[in-house]
This record gives sequence, structure tokens and C-alpha cells, in this order.
Amino acid sequence: MRALIASIGLWAALPMCVAGQQAKTSAAQPALADAAGHPPVVLTPHYTPGDTLRYQVSLRSRTKSLVGGAVENPEGASELGISVGLTLHLEVLSPIPVAVAPTTSQAKEAGRPPLRLRATYERVVAELLGDSYDPAAVKLLAPYKDLEGRSFEFQLGPHGEVEYMKGLEELVGDARAMEAARSWFEQLGAGLGAPVTGVAPGQTWEQKRAVPGAPLDGTELESKSTYLRDEPCDAEKPDGEQCAVVLMRFALGQKPGEKNATPEEFRKRGLRTSGEWTSQGESLVYVSLRTGRTVSVTQTSEEWMDLNIRRESGGMPFRYAGRAQNETHLLLLDEKPARQ
Repeated sequence: MRALIASIGLWAALPMCVAGQQAKTSAAQPALADAAGHPPVVLTPHYTPGDTLRYQVSLRSRTKSLVGGAVENPEGASELGISVGLTLHLEVLSPIPVAVAPTTSQAKEAGRPPLRLRATYERVVAELLGDSYDPAAVKLLAPYKDLEGRSFEFQLGPHGEVEYMKGLEELVGDARAMEAARSWFEQLGAGLGAPVTGVAPGQTWEQKRAVPGAPLDGTELESKSTYLRDEPCDAEKPDGEQCAVVLMRFALGQKPGEKNATPEEFRKRGLRTSGEWTSQGESLVYVSLRTGRTVSVTQTSEEWMDLNIRRESGGMPFRYAGRAQNETHLLLLDEKPARQ
């Protein structure tokens, strides 16, 4: 059952993580180039093996949760706030061959090559939010700090989906720290969800996909993105690099009539699940018009979960009920081209 509790923390991180993954994309609206004289822009990031980048990531999360073995938890709800700051060093690697990562074959169809990166956590700072001191809560900070100096590899497919990952699970076993460890990297492919034919200001595109590994069957994530305008990537440098500003709104929930359906993965383990898991939020993404790379992301979201898990063999059911408010910021600090 401890493994299930840890998994809940990872499921709660999914709205941020899967928002950029491959999905069924609706037909794009006609490019609105004539309205503002703006030609369509293909938001495909350009990388060369050997390139290095650094990002600064900050996360703030406040969670109020009930965890117990009965439907009514006698211990009551607990509230926890955590702030995490990360400095990341990224190195662009050559993509993995199709034989190792089969889904890379989709890259040719999409006209976008996969992106493989090695990420190293150069600096990690974690602290509790609030004035009260709780020794038990302070222990939760240790897994975050253990990330410092550690590395893992991952590869994003042509639509921003994660098609390969190695080493992240070995870095940290705590669910909350795992959320901080992985909540940023799919933001790097923020522009990959846009139509490959290009987009212009005013254009909107939509995505819809199932959430793999969710505790409730029929869990889906829907997103709607709009190319708002062009403006300087850095507000303090109005004559500097220009960015496409994209607003993405997303919502997660279960299909009608499937709120209490148990996924096959849980059935095989002799478990039954019921309840509800929903989330909604939005991201403001700045994508460089020159390189197609994500320059900055500001995301806010709110999640609700009321989940019951019971064993077919009997025993007291397990309940997790929680509400979380999350805020994430990602900023490109610098980038260096590969050596010639």
C-alpha cells in the first residue's frame, strides 16, 4: 500500500507533465497572416548534439490531504507547502536509434526529429512554506536536496511526448521529490504540440489524450492553446530576441460514466478503485521565433482527488483525498552552441 501512496503523488503531477505529450490534435484553424501581416511560424525547436543550456525552475505547491484506512480519517486533514528551486544543466545528445526507442519512427511523419537530452541538477534549494516548524515535515526536504549533482537522460518525440527516459527513478524514491524532478522537462517541448504546418497570432489548436497509469479508468487530459502575439522574450530588452506567446488552458477528468471504473492494471493486482480526480490550469509559454526553443513558462494549476482503493480479498479500504495548488516557473538562463 505504501507504493500506492507514492504513486498518488506522481499521478498528481501529470497535468503539468503530460500537457505537452502526443495527443490527437484537432484540425488547425487557417493561419491569420492576413489579419496582421504575420506569416505562419513553425514552432519546432532547433538543437545540435553538443549544445548546452541552463534553465532555472521554481515550484511552489500547497497541498491539503486526508490519508487513512477508513472512509473517515480520524487524524483529519494535513496541510503542507513546499518551495523548490532548481538550476539545470542540459546537454543535447544524438537521438536514440529507432530500434531502441520505436516511437521515434513517428518523427519522420511529423517532420520533426526527436530530442534527446542529459539533465544534471546543478543546484537544488527546497524549503517549507509557512512559519511553523514541523520536524516530520522537514524530513521531506531531504529527497529534494539529494537531486543535486545527479543526472538522467530523456528523449522527447515529434509532438513533445516522452518516448525514452533513463535514470530518473534511481535518483529519488519520494513521490513529491519525483514530481519536482520531472515536472519541468516536458515544458521544453511546449511548441511541439502546435501544427507542423505553422501557426500565426490568433490561431488555436487542441489536444486530447488518455492519461496512462491513472488510478481511474477513462482519465483524459484536454488542452487548448492559442498563439496570442509576438513580444520580446525579455521585457527588459525590447529590441532583443522576439518570442511567440502561447496561452495553454488544460483540464483533466474522467469520461462520463467512467468515474468509478478500475483500470486493468489495478485489476491484475487484485485492487478496485473508485472516486474522482480532476485538475485544471493554464500556462503562458514564450517560444523563441529564432530557435523554436522554450524561453520561459509560467504555469498555475489546481487539482482535486478523492480516491478509494480496496482489495478484492477484503480488508479496510484505503482513501486519499486531497486538494493542491501549484505554481511553476521555468526560465532559460543561457545557451551555448556546439563546438565546431
